[in-house]
Amino acid sequence: MTRNDHDDSPSDAPADPGAAPLNPLPVAVWLAIGLIGVIEAALWAGGAGLIGGAQAVGWRLSAIERLAFSGAIQTWMLETGRFPVSHLLRYPAFGLIHAGPMHAFLVIVLLAALGKFVAEALGARVFLAVLLIAPMAGAILFGLIMADHSQAWLLGGMPAAFALVGAVTWWRWRAAGNPAGRRQAFGLIAVLLAARLGFGLIAETGQVWIAECAAFGFGLALAALFAPGTWPALRAWMRRR
Repeated sequence: MTRNDHDDSPSDAPADPGAAPLNPLPVAVWLAIGLIGVIEAALWAGGAGLIGGAQAVGWRLSAIERLAFSGAIQTWMLETGRFPVSHLLRYPAFGLIHAGPMHAFLVIVLLAALGKFVAEALGARVFLAVLLIAPMAGAILFGLIMADHSQAWLLGGMPAAFALVGAVTWWRWRAAGNPAGRRQAFGLIAVLLAARLGFGLIAETGQVWIAECAAFGFGLALAALFAPGTWPALRAWMRRR
């Protein structure tokens, strides 16, 4: 029996996003989780007194004060019309600072598994767009809703994880061939929301879920907007109309 000519070629289907991230990861994913890992390792080592001397014990608190996103700060910027770079930096940087090692570890695991799927299924550019833009958009919405709460702080990479879930959901929805399959495409976000209830007891408090759910929606929209083939299909549809 002769082998099919396609037997030796890798499958076009990406890996299961729920699988353990043990296989080689795309470079863009390594960069994202590596940056989070290096920052968390430095903050942990400083807090444990292993590096940096006595002042390093306060590195995490200082990082949170400088880089975490604040609804009150966003409100101040909108009301005064002043947008200092030090405050604008909070929008892309809040996802790099975590409450502790467990918080960072869970984010890294999720970003590795989900990021591998998104980067392989939709491409590194879509992965980076979802990873960078959706959490910032989620933070903006979080700040608008929590404008009157001076203690409304946002930090950590969970909004980025939810954004990637949005991208995975869109990919599964598009790939589904029937209504039942399209409904099942939203199963992953349901599981993550349920898991987040327990995770919130460990590492997060407050109304962070607002930014996470918003990031999911923005991630889904960005995946649909920037995925390969979207614009040619849109142009073809417009010509038919």
